[in-house]
Amino acid sequence: MITEYFSVKTITFLCIFVLSMPLSASAGQENPIGTAATAGQPVQGAETGENGWWAGLPKEKKMLYTTSVSAAAIAIWGLATWDYGSSGLHGSDEGFFEADAKYGGADKCGHFFASYAFSDALTGLYHGFGYDSRVASRYGVLSAWLVQAFMELGDATSESQGFSNEDMLMNTLGCLTSLAMQKYPDLDRKIDFRVEYVFNVAVGGIFDDYTNQYYSMVLKLDGFDAIKNNFLKYLEFSVGYYSRGYDNDSVAKKRSIYAGVSLNLSRLLFRKGYQKTGKLFEYFQLPYTVIKASRDLD
Repeated sequence: MITEYFSVKTITFLCIFVLSMPLSASAGQENPIGTAATAGQPVQGAETGENGWWAGLPKEKKMLYTTSVSAAAIAIWGLATWDYGSSGLHGSDEGFFEADAKYGGADKCGHFFASYAFSDALTGLYHGFGYDSRVASRYGVLSAWLVQAFMELGDATSESQGFSNEDMLMNTLGCLTSLAMQKYPDLDRKIDFRVEYVFNVAVGGIFDDYTNQYYSMVLKLDGFDAIKNNFLKYLEFSVGYYSRGYDNDSVAKKRSIYAGVSLNLSRLLFRKGYQKTGKLFEYFQLPYTVIKASRDLD
C-alpha cells in the first residue's frame, strides 16, 4: 500500500511536468523553463497555438483551475486508493535520515525533488499563461506548495499514513529551492537536482520503490563561463543519497552517500536542437550514466 502510494504521487508529478513543457519552452531556445522565464516576456495563448475555451480564459482563472484540478485529482485518487478518510486527523513521526527512519530518509529526498520539479513545471506553465517570469515563479511555487500541503492533509486522514512534519519541511525546501533557482539563473545554470532509477531489484513497476532510486545534486561545468575547454563543459559532478532494503525484504537495509561523475546529456541535446528532451534530463538522470563512489552509513 505504501509503495503504491508513492508510486502514484511520483507519476502524477511526472505527468504534470511533462505536460507543462510545451508551454514553457519554445522550439528555438537553449534555456527553457528556468532561464527562458528570466527573459521577462510572457507567452500569450495565441503564441503557443492555444485556441478555444481554455485560450479565452484570463490567466488568473487558468492558474486557479490548474491548482484546483490538481488538488481535486489527489482527493479523488486518495479516496479511491490511498485510504483517505479511514481515520481521524493524526500525525506520523517518520524521522529524517536516521537508520530507523521511514525508507531510511530516501522518501524525504523524494519529497524535496517532487516539490522542486513540480514548482518548476508550474512556473513554466504559468509563464505560458501570460505571467511575467517573477510572478510566474512565485505563483508556481505557491501552487505546488499548496497542492503538496493538501496531499499531506489527506495523509492525516489515512490510517496507513498520517500527517508528516518532516515531509512538509522537505516539500517546503523543494519549493523554495525552485524559487531560488528562478531568481538566480546563473545558479540554475550550474546546479541540477535529479533522480535516477536503476534496476537493482525486480519490482512491480518503475516507480514502485526506493530500492532502485538515487537522488543527487549535480554541478555542471557548462555553467561556468571561465571554463573554455569544450570537453570539460560536458563534464558534471554529483553528490547524492540513497537507501536500500527499506521497502524490499530481499536486500539488507542500508543508507549510503555517493560522489559521481557523468556527461552532461542536456548540453549535448540542447546543441542538437532537442530543447525539451534536454530540459527533461536536467531532472531525470539516465540510468547507469553516472560513475559512482559510495560510502555506506550503516
